Amino acid sequence: MRQAGIGGPGLAVGPAFASIQIADGRFQIDPDGDAKAFVIPVRVGNPITAEASDPIETVRHGTLIDLIAFSPAYPNQWALRVGNATWLGAIEPQFLMPEPVPVWRNPLGWLRNDCRGLVLLSRDRAEQYRVLTVCDSIVAEDEQHAAELRGVLEHPWFAPAVFVHRGREVRNAA
Repeated sequence: MRQAGIGGPGLAVGPAFASIQIADGRFQIDPDGDAKAFVIPVRVGNPITAEASDPIETVRHGTLIDLIAFSPAYPNQWALRVGNATWLGAIEPQFLMPEPVPVWRNPLGWLRNDCRGLVLLSRDRAEQYRVLTVCDSIVAEDEQHAAELRGVLEHPWFAPAVFVHRGREVRNAA
């Protein structure tokens, strides 16, 4: 892990090195598996939001909801063990103008940066939108990543027209 640029806080989350097999987008530990990967726990304080009163404590000792496996050689490719996790990491409560939330492209970036901020694990845009809209402000890795995150934050759903009921007639509220 140190060769991959991961220091103390990244080591404190309890990474393991394992042989795995991937099937149907999920991984399993397989001593005879060809793929070698780092496996780290995905922990949360609250399964609905990434906000936590103590993000460091949450990342290290929160409720275990999944495991994620990835190779430092291919950090943008990962697999979950059971598929319960939507994000990796925890953030401070987002009121009273907190520091911007770092959002990383992959678990390796998160580990290299002392497990601060978030990694979006879900490929579902609506889930990504839900996680990101909790944040007061976001710091992306670079301009391209910022553009990708802005794309996620464009409201993904069509909204129905809203009308006002006035007796027997309906009027447009706009």
